[in-house]
Amino acid sequence: MYRSSGCPELEDQQHLGQETVPGHAILRERPGGLGVVDGYVREDLDEVMMVARFRWVASGDPASVTTAVMLAAGASPSS
Repeated sequence: MYRSSGCPELEDQQHLGQETVPGHAILRERPGGLGVVDGYVREDLDEVMMVARFRWVASGDPASVTTAVMLAAGASPSS
């Protein structure tokens, strides 16, 4: 299971039944978003409870969100 939270315009979300744990960052299109994405960075991973928690970083144009999320995750955006 993973949880995403912190986006001021969307409710916190919980996702169940994922076969693989997401990586350090999640980029996703908002429902009905016409290409507008949200970006989340993993804050915590509880391997015993099998829960990953992600916090919201940015939303908007996919290119700018990708850069902001990669920087927040501690990676170079060009990697």
